[in-house]
Amino acid sequence: MSIRSSRLMSSTALLLAITILSKAIAFVRELILLENVGVGSQLDAFLVIFGLVTIVTGALGICIVTSLTSMAQLHKGREALTRLMREGFAVGGLVGIAALGVALAYAWIVGENDATVWRLALILPWIAPFAVVAEYQVAIFLSRGRRTPVIAGNIIVSLPLIFVLLICDLSIFEYSFGLVAGFILRALIFTFLIIKNETWEVLSPIKTHLFSQRLWPTLAGGSSMLAVGIIYVTAQMFARQLGDGQATIVGYGLKVPLFMLTTVWFVLGTGYFAGLMTHGTNDATRRIARFSAVNLALFLIALVGVISLNYFTFDVGNAVLANSEITFVLAQSLPYLPIIVFVPIIEMVQRLAATTHNHRFVVYVACSILSSGLLCQIIAIQTQIIIWIKISPAIAAGAGFLTALVVLAKIREPMVGKEQAN
Repeated sequence: MSIRSSRLMSSTALLLAITILSKAIAFVRELILLENVGVGSQLDAFLVIFGLVTIVTGALGICIVTSLTSMAQLHKGREALTRLMREGFAVGGLVGIAALGVALAYAWIVGENDATVWRLALILPWIAPFAVVAEYQVAIFLSRGRRTPVIAGNIIVSLPLIFVLLICDLSIFEYSFGLVAGFILRALIFTFLIIKNETWEVLSPIKTHLFSQRLWPTLAGGSSMLAVGIIYVTAQMFARQLGDGQATIVGYGLKVPLFMLTTVWFVLGTGYFAGLMTHGTNDATRRIARFSAVNLALFLIALVGVISLNYFTFDVGNAVLANSEITFVLAQSLPYLPIIVFVPIIEMVQRLAATTHNHRFVVYVACSILSSGLLCQIIAIQTQIIIWIKISPAIAAGAGFLTALVVLAKIREPMVGKEQAN
């Protein structure tokens, strides 16, 4: 093995370890919240409103990180970065107002008399401004080749909350305030880390022009993953309408596959995306197939783990496991495990289509995800059968997967013909 390959493997292993640690800490935080608050209407409302805020910030976040990473390379010096960060706070403020409007609209539309929903709708949207600022900061870090601070962001948000949750019984409102404080703390720490490594020299008078003609192609290019996120949130919204605690069951059942996607696949996906930038789209189909085989292995590992845990919990009758929050989460995750295979394929084809400027193909995938997922959820509401809600994310991801395969063939066919002509 060459020295370069050895260093690459060591770097990848370190990145994977930091990613898993960061996401595991966030996962533990959510489990402790479940233990403190319990399955019920309060946690249902929290998950839905937090999901709505995430959708609002995620839509713009796709654009910011994708477009701004290359632009941020042109911003050298503290003065240029300060100017860039001011734009981030201004945009974040506007997004915060939009998130507040969406949260309050949801509280009004569902006709809630419970003050819990309204109070959460007033608290949680203040995460949005600092989440958007963090997207600017992530783009700056990535433009400098610094991925470790990006991955460690969850640790900054989660560790203080875990400590407080362990020593105090926080209400859902106190936890929400703490979560907002965590996002603020992360933004402040990231700002310090960015500024301290730059000089005060004026090396770049260039403005970002983020909201130029690049905005809509970038949003279109990220529409598939945005559609997946919408289905996740609407699944919890519709589940909440079917009974207390149902949104919590759906939301926490999704956390296991999402944990695997945001840890192992994050590292693998980084390699795939970097390959598109350095090696182009040649041989992209083979690389997608190789990464898909790895994700299939992850799915099988998760499936065996969940089935085994359920066996030892319920068939063998292990009282300790039966009373554990992690057992509850894993037991609810079985219908959602197929997304471990489907979502990475969707994301890889999405990036390939965006790289080759075939944004309309990504929109086709997004439409298939939304239409199939929402159809399942409408059936659930009409029939009052919760299982349709539980399978809707997997059905939506499966539809997106099949459409992505068609799109992949459409993208590759012209290139194959061109290569043969050459």
